[in-house]
This record gives sequence, structure tokens and C-alpha cells, in this order.
Amino acid sequence: MVLSELHWDHHIVLPRLTPSQARVLVGLVAFICFANSHDGDFVFDDSEAIVNNKDLRPDTPVSNIWGNDFWGSNLSSNTSHKSYRPLTVLTFRFNYLLAGGLHPVGFHVLNIALHSVISVLMIDVFAILIGGLAYDGKGKRLNQAPKASFLAALLFAVHPVHTESVSRSQKLLSRMSFSCKQCFSFK
Repeated sequence: MVLSELHWDHHIVLPRLTPSQARVLVGLVAFICFANSHDGDFVFDDSEAIVNNKDLRPDTPVSNIWGNDFWGSNLSSNTSHKSYRPLTVLTFRFNYLLAGGLHPVGFHVLNIALHSVISVLMIDVFAILIGGLAYDGKGKRLNQAPKASFLAALLFAVHPVHTESVSRSQKLLSRMSFSCKQCFSFK
């Protein structure tokens, strides 16, 4: 990336926010944007992935998650879909325990909260992608393009493409795993 490309951040007509203000604003906007989906029901394949998945139940050993596919079938079975997502199933199980059972509100509220957190983390991801994240001599992180990374994260937070993944229970966790991978692969 050419160093002169970073200077276009000064041309964005926006007041300069502190990093904390930018994070709070992005998280709040993401939360407000999807808050109306908290009272939805389980839809489409949520019935198989969540409602009928025995791996979510507390009476099933947690170790089964590592040997079963996303739908709760044994991976070695011929009927298995072979979609292996143990982190997602583990999170569903945790959500099941927190919500006290199969209550869709608990799953949706967690998705909205996770989307807000991911949107906040995207400020740093976009700062890295734009090439504006640096460190001073004391190891403090400096965002050289705070306005551009803020706007990109804000667009990420409110973009309608995320409606299905935030409103539905199983999709957001896959996106969360991808976002975490992106954050840690740049360091």
C-alpha cells in the first residue's frame, strides 16, 4: 500500500472521535439496528440445528460435540451431513443453559450482542486493511485512519446483508469465527 493513500482520512467530513467514542457508537448503532429481531422464533433449519439437536441438551455429554456433526449426528455415520462446527454447537449448548431451555429470545439476544461486539472489533480490522494501524514507541496502538475505519465499521454494523445472520441463530457464530480469524491473522 502506498503511504500517501493514508492521508485521505483528513478529507472525510466527520468530527474526530476518540477510540472509545467510536467503539461505543458503532456498538450502539449495531445493537439498535437489530434490536427489533429479539423476539423472533426459530425458523428454517433452526428446528434441526437447535430444536432437534440432542448435543444441546445438558443430559448429553459435552464430549459428543467433538464427534458429531453440526446437526447432532455421529460424523462416522453414513447419514451424517459431515458439517463439523463444534464451536457453534458448544455456543448453542451454552445458550441453551443460559436461557433455561429452547427459548428463541435468548438465542436472538446473544446474536445481537455478538453482532455488536464484532462490529466494534471491525474498527481495528478495517484500520489494518486500510493500513492505518501502527504502534508508538511505548507499544500503544495508534489508528492512522480513524475516520475511515470508523465509517467502514459503521457500514458493516448496519448493512442489511447481516440481517439473516443476526436474526437467525446459527449464522452469526460462523461469521464470528471468521472475524476472529481475521483479527488474529494480522498480528
